[in-house]
Amino acid sequence: MPITSLDPLDMDIVRELQEDGRRAFREVARNLSVPEATVRTRVKRLQDQGILQILAFTNPAKLGEAKLALMFVNVNPQDHERVVDTLGRWPEVSYLSTTMGTADICVQVLCSDNDSLWRLKQRIRSLPGTEEVRMMQEVKVHKIRFTIPGGEIDL
Repeated sequence: MPITSLDPLDMDIVRELQEDGRRAFREVARNLSVPEATVRTRVKRLQDQGILQILAFTNPAKLGEAKLALMFVNVNPQDHERVVDTLGRWPEVSYLSTTMGTADICVQVLCSDNDSLWRLKQRIRSLPGTEEVRMMQEVKVHKIRFTIPGGEIDL
């Protein structure tokens, strides 16, 4: 479902939950001047459609020796879906996307230390169809937020 199918109330509910994903539906309803049942129903629909997912983010910098890195992977076109499927099942992978540009796949990983980060890179390199893996270690995350593009969308 394209984002343009969201009505203004859907957008307002999403914005409320982006500010605080644990905000009570009662508070969201009060802020938007709608019944709590309306908020509950719409959130369920947005979740069922895969538009809204409420989750917790951890701060890797607060996890001791944890290492956060981005891996940029180039693969043979015929192996792309299989590599994405494989990487998507690995617990170290926190973000996975298909990209256009200098890499085919972007993979964000969180490992316990440098040794496990190195082993993970080697594991990715060994996947059939993988041509190249470039890695950049993230030393500090300044902002992470998934939001509605542009803030304001003409519906």
